[in-house]
Amino acid sequence: MRIFRPLSLIIALAFCFGCGGGSGSGGGGGGLPTQTALFRIVNNCSYTIWIQQSNMPTGTAAVTQLAKGGYVDYNIPDIGLASTRFWPKTGCDANSQNCSLGQSSDPCPAAGCAPPIDSKFEATWGCTNADPTQCAVNPSAPAQKLPPITSWDTSAVDGYSLPYKVTIVGGGGSTCINADCSSCNTIDCTNLNLSGCPTDENLSQGQVDVHPEYNNEDLRVLDAASPDTALGCYSPCKKLNWPNNTGYNGEGLSEQGDAAVMYCCPTPPIDPGACRAGPVAATKYVAAIHSMCTGGVYAYSYDDVVGLHNCAGNTQFLMTFCP
Repeated sequence: MRIFRPLSLIIALAFCFGCGGGSGSGGGGGGLPTQTALFRIVNNCSYTIWIQQSNMPTGTAAVTQLAKGGYVDYNIPDIGLASTRFWPKTGCDANSQNCSLGQSSDPCPAAGCAPPIDSKFEATWGCTNADPTQCAVNPSAPAQKLPPITSWDTSAVDGYSLPYKVTIVGGGGSTCINADCSSCNTIDCTNLNLSGCPTDENLSQGQVDVHPEYNNEDLRVLDAASPDTALGCYSPCKKLNWPNNTGYNGEGLSEQGDAAVMYCCPTPPIDPGACRAGPVAATKYVAAIHSMCTGGVYAYSYDDVVGLHNCAGNTQFLMTFCP
């Protein structure tokens, strides 16, 4: 059962006292401590990264700095938790903010907020409480409680930045209650790289008209301070609709406008079937994501069949950046 859609997060209604995450330096010959939390993120990059989270319970650090080999564990309340999101940031200041990439909210760099193109993990965590009446409310269906199923994805709907791998390390695995969890599998985007970002994408097909001015789009996100340096990769939608006055080479179009609507698929007016049959599914970008990643990654808004995964609520996940 789908509980959220990428780009449309719902504020979680489930909170618990003391459900913060733990972190450590990790690395070294001894390896990392045994994972007990439902979600762990490890930095295997050769440089420091910062992990930003949204919609975790009060008391969880909003941003966690991870040196090479470092990790952070996120403890999920047993009543479940809706619409969480986690993404990496790089080049941050001493306050873990004002980053060169991943800083899509204030305080932003002088050139403006960065586009939200980061390699993301999104999840609505299933309820594992023994008493189903104590489960958190499902924000998508307020009359219902969260089921014992974790629905999750790694989203490239806006774009991508760092390579990653998500591994199922423990818990319920593919065993689910009243749901199909055959999609509970590892996602491997080790080969995700900026050299695979299209530099000549044809985004000229509107819903009604052809727009030749967008038939040769470079989807690389270029560094405002060093325009020859690529920071990440735009999705077709985000390239077209990101403001063109922020220093990040977007086109500044409305998602609802004729030129962008079939690449962004806002609902309404574009329904899932029309989106999947439209030009976005046939772009070089979508093909590149599906080629560079195995296991199923969302490459556009209605890429559900490929991108949405279900696991038992007690499943443990390990996400490694730069695996």
